Amino acid sequence: MAQVTIYLPGRLAAATRKHARRSGKSVSAWIADVLERETGARTWPAALLDVLGRGGADLVEPDDPPPEDPEPLR
Repeated sequence: MAQVTIYLPGRLAAATRKHARRSGKSVSAWIADVLERETGARTWPAALLDVLGRGGADLVEPDDPPPEDPEPLR
């Protein structure tokens, strides 16, 4: 992981620490999450990739019967 030094105004640094603490993350992890969200750098969740990777053979296409005639309006 790369190491980066940033300089923040005092008010912004305090807010960053507060948000990180509330989320239960380190300041570095919190900033990384914000940057991932803002830059679209997120990846698909591992659980979803696992399901997609093994699910194709189990899926069965359901029958697609024509729609029934609706009841007449009164």
